[in-house]
Amino acid sequence: MPPDHPAPDDEPVAQPVPGPKRSQRAELRETGRSSGRSAGRRRAGPSTQDTLAPLLAIVPGLRLMVGMVIAAVVILGLYVGRDVLLPVALAALLGFLLDPAVSRLKRWGMPRVLSVALVMVLALGALGAGAIYVGGQVTSLSAELPTYQNTIRQKLRHVKPYFNGPGVWDGAVKVLNTVETEIGQGDARTRRVQKVEVQEPTVKPIQKALELLSKVAEPLATTGIVFLFVVLILLDRSGLQDRLLRLMGPNTHMASDALDDAATRIGQYLRMQLFVNLSYGVPMALGLWWIGVPGAILWGILAAVLRFVPYIGPMASAVFPLTLAFAVDPGWSLLLWTLALILLLELLSNNVIEPWLYGASTGLSTLSIILAATFWTALWGPIGLILSTPLTVCLLVLGRYIPGMGFLEILLGSQAVFDPPEKLLQRLWRGDVDQAIDVASENIDQALSPKPSQHEQALAVTQFYDQVAVPALLIAAQQYRHSASPPQRQRLSEAVAMLLSGLQRHYRPAALTPVAEGQPPAQTVVCVGMQWDIDRHAATMAAHALRLHGVDSSTRAVSIETVLRQGDLSLYDGVRHLCICSFHSNPLGKLSQMCESLRLRCPQLHITVMLLGAPGRGPLRPATLGSMQADSAAYRISDLTALVVDEEPSDKDAA
Repeated sequence: MPPDHPAPDDEPVAQPVPGPKRSQRAELRETGRSSGRSAGRRRAGPSTQDTLAPLLAIVPGLRLMVGMVIAAVVILGLYVGRDVLLPVALAALLGFLLDPAVSRLKRWGMPRVLSVALVMVLALGALGAGAIYVGGQVTSLSAELPTYQNTIRQKLRHVKPYFNGPGVWDGAVKVLNTVETEIGQGDARTRRVQKVEVQEPTVKPIQKALELLSKVAEPLATTGIVFLFVVLILLDRSGLQDRLLRLMGPNTHMASDALDDAATRIGQYLRMQLFVNLSYGVPMALGLWWIGVPGAILWGILAAVLRFVPYIGPMASAVFPLTLAFAVDPGWSLLLWTLALILLLELLSNNVIEPWLYGASTGLSTLSIILAATFWTALWGPIGLILSTPLTVCLLVLGRYIPGMGFLEILLGSQAVFDPPEKLLQRLWRGDVDQAIDVASENIDQALSPKPSQHEQALAVTQFYDQVAVPALLIAAQQYRHSASPPQRQRLSEAVAMLLSGLQRHYRPAALTPVAEGQPPAQTVVCVGMQWDIDRHAATMAAHALRLHGVDSSTRAVSIETVLRQGDLSLYDGVRHLCICSFHSNPLGKLSQMCESLRLRCPQLHITVMLLGAPGRGPLRPATLGSMQADSAAYRISDLTALVVDEEPSDKDAA
């Protein structure tokens, strides 16, 4: 921690060094030469820095334009090359899902080739068995559907009267139909068109077979390519990883961390997605079986599979059991029970199971997931919707580990982009007091129990002042000197005053214990700012924290500098303890002058200086305190409360 050093206004002023006296004519000649040299420099023309200044000013704009052009080229390449990139992306996704099983078999001593073969056979066998079962269930249900036609007709006959009444737009629709009919009849009267009937040639069976084969060939070819890529990825995972590391540049350590992070996040996401879908599909099947909906197991499997498709999959999986419940039961109870089951499972899955299992597995914000789903669906269709979350996770990892793409982590990540002090300060700069109070209350309430005591509340508020509010005002103090304009300072000061007023109303101190007769009066502390308005806000925070700790304290709206300049110290009559708060980075010189003036006029004062503008600094040496004529010093509000509370006379001492 840096040692104490005197303030700039304590440093001695440099005096001119005595030397031989020069004649007035020599001084004039020297002045003429210096002015001539400066004029020559002015005539020499602008410097290189002045010449390059306009070019340097447009560099940020050029960088943004180049970035937008590169992004457009990449998006165009993703769209044009979707036929090639889609199988590779699907294969990589399946590789992430199956690689843990292959690695586990390899650790058990099985060669990697046999491990890959066994895993692929088991995966294809499971898919084939599921397809056979689903096909059988669909066949049996399609055979039973004609028996439900009478039930459907009766229900539609009962429902139809509710939709036959006059609608809101019926009159407008009739008018439009009338106008359209009149226009059509007018055209028919003006010209007669000879009707021509086009007869399509008969299609031969072999042509039908070729058309059907062409429709089936494309998905079969894509499936075969995906299967081949999955096998190759599982066989040579380490080789592919080495090639990716080499492509990502010479910093292999950073690239290795990025690949490991992406693999961990995507693998965890896929496993959690599988668990979430199973936790939805199994209760769905059991619930539909208990209710009596035919094909309950089929609808449970379909619900688990379709939930891999975000947003659209859950809605599509709910349509089939609801339609069948409508068709099977002559009444409405089966449909209502099915709807209640689906709503219950959706509520549990979205609000309990998914937050519990997912947690921070992907690190993506909710808005970025929705935007990513829209973006990848527009590029690659339904398959892009399935791949949207894993692909966006890869972009998030790139933004985290590549410095030039850090904006991706800011746009896509779920972590807060501002620390609590910066977050609070941004609300205060904008003058948004309501959101600032929300930030403060949220931070304080996190440290409180459901039924906090007065002491817990005092500690939580003091901790907020020390860890959030004071650092925020410290940043503001630095910006006061460099970039803040007078209107911005005024808006910030008013917002901070309203914030502190709201916190004092919400977190009220307990009533002070009255002093019994014959006992010494309680400690009375007055907190005052040294110079700036943010110094006065610090004094308000200190006084509030002391009151919460049971100390009789108050603050003054006028800074100590103003009081000393006006010479009216009646404000401090009867005050025993004065705390001067300062956000200046080096206020010791000015504080020394203030403490000396206060000692001369108010010798009874116990003076404490709170140096908030020097965080992390060590305690002042006794010699420094003595030279300042101050009794104590503090660097945090919690230090001040501990100092004052320890000085309070206890009941035992008073007795």
